[in-house]
Amino acid sequence: MAIQLDHVRYAYPEAPEDVVLNISEWSVSDGERVFVHGPSGSGKSTLLNLLSGMLVCREGCVSILGERLDKMSARQRDRFRANQIGYVFQQFNLMPYLNAIENIELAHIFSHRERKRGGVKRAQELLAALNIVPSDWYKPSSRLSIGQQQRVAIARALVNKPALLIADEPTSSLDQENRDNFMSVLMSLATENAITLLFVSHDMSLSRDFGRTDALADVNRSR
Repeated sequence: MAIQLDHVRYAYPEAPEDVVLNISEWSVSDGERVFVHGPSGSGKSTLLNLLSGMLVCREGCVSILGERLDKMSARQRDRFRANQIGYVFQQFNLMPYLNAIENIELAHIFSHRERKRGGVKRAQELLAALNIVPSDWYKPSSRLSIGQQQRVAIARALVNKPALLIADEPTSSLDQENRDNFMSVLMSLATENAITLLFVSHDMSLSRDFGRTDALADVNRSR
């Protein structure tokens, strides 16, 4: 099982009485593609941060790819995330003074897998597939458009061929042509590399590309 949650309750330390997530049981099979939707404030980002180990669950079991994140140290979670999970953030989290290739190469630095050989070539292939022209590959990311920065963040998440890809509103800054191109590339890469895909978006039109659609309200019983 790629994702397995059991009796997970989460509240932020500064508001311990406000339970954000209360999930009795929820799972995602290996290789499954799941589209999750819900309104702002419903706990989507909290869920994704728990699944990636950026937040720690103090109550319940969070198992990712057969490993208990809630039993790991912070260092172990960081290493596990770098090696096994690709994450496309809403806010991109690019280094503004690094170019597109360098930002993608950061994923190799943090990963312990032997993927450094040929990493630049793979980064270039992904950027080309995501319609970023070569003349923009070596510009500081601060000089790229918002849509280009989003696509660089997508390429960075995919470069290590993660077992699990988490995408948090990944198409929010893309026009329709680039959104459709991104979805096509994403689905092809997920199939080619047997990636489990967890995709969160407000855009319900994208759910047609997924075999399963879950409303967070149906999973989360905190409200």
